[in-house]
Amino acid sequence: MKVLVTGSNGLLGRALKKVLGDGHIYHTREDVDLTNYEETFNYLQDKVLNEGVDTVIHTAARVGGVSANMNNNQSFFDDNYIINSNVIKACSILQIDNFVNILSTCIFPHENIVYPLTSEQIDNGAPHPSNYGYSYAKRLSGYETQIFRNVLNKNWYSVVPTNLYGPHDNFNLEDSHLIPGMIHRAYLAKQNNEKFVIWGDGSPLRQFVYSEDMAKLIVWSLTNWDSEKHCMMIDETEVSVMEVANIISKKFGFSNEDLIFDDTKPKGQFRKPAASDIKDFNFKPIEDGINETIDWFITNYETARK
Repeated sequence: MKVLVTGSNGLLGRALKKVLGDGHIYHTREDVDLTNYEETFNYLQDKVLNEGVDTVIHTAARVGGVSANMNNNQSFFDDNYIINSNVIKACSILQIDNFVNILSTCIFPHENIVYPLTSEQIDNGAPHPSNYGYSYAKRLSGYETQIFRNVLNKNWYSVVPTNLYGPHDNFNLEDSHLIPGMIHRAYLAKQNNEKFVIWGDGSPLRQFVYSEDMAKLIVWSLTNWDSEKHCMMIDETEVSVMEVANIISKKFGFSNEDLIFDDTKPKGQFRKPAASDIKDFNFKPIEDGINETIDWFITNYETARK
């Protein structure tokens, strides 16, 4: 099996590179612009014909946190829809044997659902308005993957993780996800001897998966998952934003008096627990994963995405 990973400089792409190791192809945006179909097809065709690629793990996407999504719903839809469609269409023409499409729990409806979320509920309503564009683009890519699985009779499927975090994440203060954004704010607050500000009131609950854990599960799925049903790869433990803040605060040496919760900032849905199709996997404990991510960020601060 020769694997090509799209978006290999991203959070999950970097983790897949670590897990898969040498001997595979790791696409970056410098190699080809995935919003251009002709360039995308030619690039993939070359890798299939000349380097023996038979498997594609599609992680490339335009991503961002709550604020970035709320302010850019249309462009998040446009960019992700074009990227996904170009990659999926090219892979179908090239008859790729194994295609893994990466989704997100944001594709689920925010109403008319029963917790925990299962893949059967995806079509029960609209996603949350805070990330409408990204969510619908991801949903459509899931449908496309299912269609081509049946047309090609090949091992094509989508996987659904919860909130990924880890080294090589995007730590930008304006458009990062919860954990990396909070880590960066804590770092700056410590450097400047200021209070540590947490967005929202700390009450929302989330399920998190360390990026390397997710990479290991995706590689496992290549030989163990054979269904058009989306594979839910979830650590079912719910963790509050308050708990995340306390872990980060402890690592940086803040006291309780140093924490400020800014409830004028967006906080997203209160909770959206999902059920996992993976039952026998030891996920990295959240405190260990966050501490390793902080260590990586401090060590690589000058070159980290921020």
